[in-house]
Amino acid sequence: MIKKINIFTLIVVFTLTANAQKDTLLELGFNNKLKSYYNLNKENPNAIFNKKPTNNKAVLTLPFLDDFSQEHFYPNLNLWMDINVYINTGFADNPKSFGVATFDGLDSTGTPYNFSNPTSYGPADTLTSCPINTSGIVDSLYLSFYYQPQGNGNKPETKDSLRLEGFRVSDSTWVRLWSVEGAPNQPFELVMIPLDTSFQKNGFQFRFINWATLSGNVDHWNLDYVYLNDNRTHADTALNDVSFITDNFTLLEEFTAMPWEHYKTDSLNFMAKNMEVTYKNNHSVQYGVFYKYDVVDNNGAGSVLETYPSTTSAKNAGAYSALIEPQAVYDVTPTFINDFYFAPTNDQTKVFQIKNYFSLASADFNVDNDTVNSYQVFGNYYAYDDGTAELGYGVQGIGSKLAHEFDIKKSDTLTGFDIYFSPIMNNHSAETFRLKVWSSLSPEVEIYSQPASQFTSPIYSNTNEFLKYTLDVPLYLTAGTYYIGWEKISQEFLNVGWDVNNDNSDKVHFNAVGVWQNATYPGTLMLRPVFGSYANPTVDINENIDQPELFKIYPNPAQNELNISINSSSNYHISLVDINGRLMVETESGLSTKINTSALANGIYIVRFTNNTTQQITHKKVIISK
Repeated sequence: MIKKINIFTLIVVFTLTANAQKDTLLELGFNNKLKSYYNLNKENPNAIFNKKPTNNKAVLTLPFLDDFSQEHFYPNLNLWMDINVYINTGFADNPKSFGVATFDGLDSTGTPYNFSNPTSYGPADTLTSCPINTSGIVDSLYLSFYYQPQGNGNKPETKDSLRLEGFRVSDSTWVRLWSVEGAPNQPFELVMIPLDTSFQKNGFQFRFINWATLSGNVDHWNLDYVYLNDNRTHADTALNDVSFITDNFTLLEEFTAMPWEHYKTDSLNFMAKNMEVTYKNNHSVQYGVFYKYDVVDNNGAGSVLETYPSTTSAKNAGAYSALIEPQAVYDVTPTFINDFYFAPTNDQTKVFQIKNYFSLASADFNVDNDTVNSYQVFGNYYAYDDGTAELGYGVQGIGSKLAHEFDIKKSDTLTGFDIYFSPIMNNHSAETFRLKVWSSLSPEVEIYSQPASQFTSPIYSNTNEFLKYTLDVPLYLTAGTYYIGWEKISQEFLNVGWDVNNDNSDKVHFNAVGVWQNATYPGTLMLRPVFGSYANPTVDINENIDQPELFKIYPNPAQNELNISINSSSNYHISLVDINGRLMVETESGLSTKINTSALANGIYIVRFTNNTTQQITHKKVIISK
């Protein structure tokens, strides 16, 4: 089974010096998943806003409840007025139910509120309820919620805070009701707020605001189970609810995804022996839970291939105890009983929906969190990660190497790497690295190295988290263990996505000082080897193909001067770097550009063309020979 991380991850403060050549966890500059979703759907507001309310929508009535157990990145606008927070299942550590609202330093597009100033600080995300009719309250009115600082993300500092405000209708004033300063990761904590008669009016609203650094995906707070109702007391701390706490399930034993053609060679042995399904009872009494799961063909649109169990499955979920933290988690481990995965098919890729669901012996508080859907992908790549980065990972230093270990199940042709790069405060799209493949790290046996004329740079996409980096020559690999990665040509960290919800750190290796070591931190590197000639489900980016019709460099070899001609109306930033990635000359493009090379030593150099609009990069090799 894929191993889960049950401890919070530390962010290491690092100094960018030659002596700090080690692996390091880094904060994310953006939310790539949210950013790509927004850009793909920005012409379709209904997709972004989920359930978009009408202008004449009626005021809400009690009770008000949201545990954010929805398969959507934005808040439900039948309950909330804004879309600044990020609804997700990755940033919370041991949540009360699957899905939380995460507050950070990013806006609704996944972009920093102020990317230009790294020290900018102030109010960031806001989550504002729709107007609620709280008039006519007979007994006490309470607002309760659970909160957690950091979780699987970045620790909010003591100057940071999460705040709750209530709208007083009588004088149209927002009044602070509660706040807490930043702190390290901790279990979710319940807050009970009594609302006096000044807030018991038609049109009452409440809102949460975090104060944070505004220049990155940092200072995280997770919010869960927001519940407003009357006839409550301060002791009303148990929720009459049983819920799944994750939607991260896989049918595979070793991977989260693998090529379909590889899987079919020994599908029975590649299946997980069981599937850990975790749900939690948040109430003070024991419940009988009747659990099942379905495997559905064709991405959830096809026929049900398997239902387990075929008969009723009952398991008791013990009562919640406020004295026990974290609360008990109940595991269901069904055995796969049908050979649906042996069904004949000519497909080269397959996606199955895994639908987990249950019912209770008696009705519970919220049925929305009683069903979760996840998807098992069989594409053209191997993966250990769940597709979402909570942190970044990098190794510093020119010549440092990073490799992800994969046990390839079928002889096939490696065509490229899918890599999840996340930009940080400094734009590293001009940094360079060389793709490599090893058959052994001890002793080190290199079987592929990207040519010096085609060094690679990170590409930051607006519409995809993973981008494909294509090998200049496809590499045929026999079944066995390989190490997929790169050697850095430049000094800076490259900030590869790091999934903290799956721990495969024993398969992540780095070499910064001449010795291969395992990753220091629990997690999974978001790097995937791509095989075969069939379509890749992510966007192909081949940023290093020479384009002679677009760029001409002459003479080559050159002595004292290079002439550059660009057949394009676009503007380009031109950099000349040596074989070690050191910048020698840089300039901006024109119809004709000359670079003085008289002071340069003989050798191989790279001319890097960066499109100033699209940031697309093309490299060409030149030789200086005098």
